[in-house]
Amino acid sequence: MTAPARTDRPSRARALVGASLPAPGEPRLLAVSWLVKTVGSGLYLTTSTLFFTRVVGLPVHQVASGLTAAGIVALAGAVPLGGLADRFGPRRIYTVLLGVQFATMAALALARSFPAFLALILVFLLAEQGSTAARGALVATVGEGAERVRLRAHLRVVTNVGITIGAAASALVIQADTEAGYMALLWCTALTYPGAAVPLWWLRTAGTRPAGKAERAGSGRQVLRDRRYTAVTFICGVLSLQAQVLSFAVPLWVLRHTEAPPVLVSGIVAVNTVMVICLQIRFSRGAEDDGRAARMCRNAGLALFAACALMAFTGGMPGPPATVLLLLFAVALTFGELWLSAGTFGLSFSLAPEGMHGQYQGFFSLGRGAANAVAPSLIALLCLGSHPAEGWLVLGAVFAAAGATAPLAVRYLGGPRAVSPGPRP
Repeated sequence: MTAPARTDRPSRARALVGASLPAPGEPRLLAVSWLVKTVGSGLYLTTSTLFFTRVVGLPVHQVASGLTAAGIVALAGAVPLGGLADRFGPRRIYTVLLGVQFATMAALALARSFPAFLALILVFLLAEQGSTAARGALVATVGEGAERVRLRAHLRVVTNVGITIGAAASALVIQADTEAGYMALLWCTALTYPGAAVPLWWLRTAGTRPAGKAERAGSGRQVLRDRRYTAVTFICGVLSLQAQVLSFAVPLWVLRHTEAPPVLVSGIVAVNTVMVICLQIRFSRGAEDDGRAARMCRNAGLALFAACALMAFTGGMPGPPATVLLLLFAVALTFGELWLSAGTFGLSFSLAPEGMHGQYQGFFSLGRGAANAVAPSLIALLCLGSHPAEGWLVLGAVFAAAGATAPLAVRYLGGPRAVSPGPRP
């Protein structure tokens, strides 16, 4: 009676592994490209500030102001560069932008002045905005409907894995703290961009061709007149403030406002990473349906409100109970992130006309980009100021209100209809 169960275990294991990977062919090639690029992101995110301050010799305030100014200016390139992806093909434009990022990252290794740093980081972030739009359009060409959402969920998992690998690899360089180490790491980061371009050459031409005349009939600035897509972009942008809660607020809050052990900061990040890797694909099921995706955004707002409410009670609390509440906060915050990611995967694709995913994805990225720009100041004012407990509750109420409006925006706001594309060759 037990023998058949034992013989089935290898096949069940293979099925489980297969379910955790994108489908063979184009989706898996895109995942490999994504993995290489996000390993570079992990290397860069953990060491870039140290490189610019210790090797280039820039003051911290110059690095911060330069990154902020360049990031805001670079937002203007998202929609135009996304439009180029629609016109000339997302694979072609994405490959070109990866080349630009390689060149600017390599040049940053040689920069030794603030003007050089500012000019190069502006070009780099402009190319990053465009590559985000082109990459989204590329996902749209590789899959359709539920396939797009599932592929985007897989790529979300790949992102977490890649950044974790890059961050772990950079730990040795940070420990050594030498100029040669930081230089070598920046060059390795630069090489990940052409490395990410290599798997793209095996994508079939038909799936990444430029849009034809019929598909571009409503192009130009249509996305700017799409009230529903604009509203959803704003709502998801507000909800995406949660990313800065994890990266900006949590370390400062745990160290300055609680008696929990400092190592808990890493524990919260670990809980978040493991949950995203294990659960993102499951949470994304059904997000290709507009109504269900909007309800996922609503659930995200409620989960983020719960997380902020938990955080509000940890200020000044003794170490053990504060630790328990902070771990519950990590779980609630990650549930919000999982629902938000799934909802945005679905809505950003399903509400965009076919043949125009480049400019629509570029516009959608503006919501998160604007949120990243204002989040540090907003979170510092609300949650790290003179009345932090009340501030956390206000931030949670903002999340809940934004999530609650998502189903209303999808249901009652209309958007321009796409011209039906012809069959793919």
